Amino acid sequence: MTQFQSEPLTEEELEQLEELLVSDDVPADCMNMEMLDGYLAAIVSSPLPIKVEEWLPAVWTADEGEVGFGSGAVLQKAIELVLRYYNDMLAVIGDELGDEEGEAEGWQPFCYAQGGDDDPAIGEEWTNGFEQGFEMWPVEWPDKVSDTTIAEALLETILGPEEEVSVLPDAEAQLAELEEKGLAVQRLYQNWRALGLPTPEPVAVTAATGAARSGPGRNEPCPCGSGKKYKKCCGEGK
Repeated sequence: MTQFQSEPLTEEELEQLEELLVSDDVPADCMNMEMLDGYLAAIVSSPLPIKVEEWLPAVWTADEGEVGFGSGAVLQKAIELVLRYYNDMLAVIGDELGDEEGEAEGWQPFCYAQGGDDDPAIGEEWTNGFEQGFEMWPVEWPDKVSDTTIAEALLETILGPEEEVSVLPDAEAQLAELEEKGLAVQRLYQNWRALGLPTPEPVAVTAATGAARSGPGRNEPCPCGSGKKYKKCCGEGK
């Protein structure tokens, strides 16, 4: 297996990741693509760096119990694609925005098109993912930041009001709101840089190869990030 600074995901690989996250080969409560996008947006825009081993396990399951994958190869490929997606998001969220409103298009969060009466609101799962990522921020972050005024206003834009909205806006307004959340994420990222906080680094990615078909050694740490041995986690029963 080779360590490399990942290339951006191709359209085909993005589709592969999207399909993999909702397949039977990953845990049942694995994040889908929209939730993952919101979750990683929060991780990238954290004022203090969050280690991969801290945020990666929650991608697969909200439960601290066992994490099951269809095979070692699926596990390795899922990790590779998610980490490369994180690197892609770090690059695009870190792009400079102009000072004037509308001067730059900004980053566009991923969301599923909605059409059915039972579908969640546009961007709802993205916001839920961001909330999960926000919960990963170090609890001491307000004490580490010299001025939280701008950050608190941007977080309110992203997370929305605490009270529930009784009447949802139409689809066009929901899309516009999600776009504004994307711009707020970028401005949040830039705010930390302006305050002199360290820039998050891309992660080195382990390429999934033919040698990984059976997964890591049974006594090696599970690459899903749980901290358990592979035989006690994703490799249990294999």
